[in-house]
Amino acid sequence: MATVPLKLPLDQSSAIEPDAFFWHEEIGRIIDCVDDDAFLCQLVDSLARLVPFSMAVVFAYSGRSRPLRLFDTFPDATARKGIENYVSGTYVLNPFYLAHLRGIDTGVYRITELAPDAYFEDKELRIDKITTASREELGYITEGWPRGQEELIIAVNAEGPTTIEINLFQLKVSGGFSDSELKLLSDQLPVISAALRKYWSLKSQSSDERPLDTRIDELFEDFGKPQLTDREREVIQYVLRGHSSESISLHLEISITTVKTHRKRAYAKLGICSQSELLSEFLKSIAA
Repeated sequence: MATVPLKLPLDQSSAIEPDAFFWHEEIGRIIDCVDDDAFLCQLVDSLARLVPFSMAVVFAYSGRSRPLRLFDTFPDATARKGIENYVSGTYVLNPFYLAHLRGIDTGVYRITELAPDAYFEDKELRIDKITTASREELGYITEGWPRGQEELIIAVNAEGPTTIEINLFQLKVSGGFSDSELKLLSDQLPVISAALRKYWSLKSQSSDERPLDTRIDELFEDFGKPQLTDREREVIQYVLRGHSSESISLHLEISITTVKTHRKRAYAKLGICSQSELLSEFLKSIAA
């Protein structure tokens, strides 16, 4: 779980079309350390020589458990506090976490591609450790998280219910990530994903990793009991995942009017008036 400085490409102009021999050398370095603690450092360093980025963080998600931070290159204590705030609770709002729960495929994604159709309809968020920020990609930011970043994600399905997430960040004022850079990473995905799966398999066998955090799973499934009916809780769970009334209607095969009625009644029973308050109450239940 190391934190190390990130070495960017010496010539960032070469990151779009890397020399084949250069990348083969990087593959060799990745394979050489797949069975030791230097692997993630080497993998991120190799990626930085393929596509320029300013920082990276790697998480492992198992079921609904809190994400496990495996590695990061965040620059200071303030930024690392953002990781702590994320792991302690705000991850439940993150589109990648929600996509992981749905069974995301191995691939390269922009974070905005993963956001549900009604992600944060309530623009006046009043949630602990969350700040509304219209200039951020998702319209909000976890307290302490570096601002003004465009986020690119490499998702890899590992063993069992585990998804490994490599987050790459680039300042938006620097232009963010181009489509050609996404394609470049996607072209190298077979090597990246195979090495990462092997690393995770060896790590899981050789270390005593945390068990699944079933308490989080239970809190999600039981949120709203005993005040809400089963259907009201089902609707609220979709709201927590960021779905609009229209999307919930399609998923549950009920009318939009019925969805809105269930949502309104659920809010009344919970003593809240908005999606923001709903998210806040759910985060409080996690922190309790």
